[in-house]
Amino acid sequence: MATRSTTTATTKAKPAKAKTTTKTAAAKAVATSAPKATIVETVTPIVSGLPIKKPELIDRVVTETGMKKKDVKPVVEAMLSVLARTLSEGEEITAPPMGKLMIKRVKDLPNAKVLTLKMRIPTGEKGPKPDPLAQAAE
Repeated sequence: MATRSTTTATTKAKPAKAKTTTKTAAAKAVATSAPKATIVETVTPIVSGLPIKKPELIDRVVTETGMKKKDVKPVVEAMLSVLARTLSEGEEITAPPMGKLMIKRVKDLPNAKVLTLKMRIPTGEKGPKPDPLAQAAE
């Protein structure tokens, strides 16, 4: 039986050249020559109070319209239902004087659908006009 001899060749690894100093110097040169960022718009966070619940909304509509609560309640509930269904189906709502409701993101969860909305409320002369009857009553 013939025996086999194996030889292992080992090679020495060449030391790496120090290129990091050139890259670091180039990065510093770019960092110093880069223009500074300018703040174009400042965003102020709005801290809102407690959310308005449906009974309070109904009471506000009763106060605003002068109608009876038993007449206002079904209309407000139907309006909220229509708004929720319309938005959940992906439609945007434009309803002056309220403004425009636009859907930005939708996320489906196991127990709910989360919609991120953007609302544009008109201001100025094109915005909601005061009720002429309300001015005459003053």
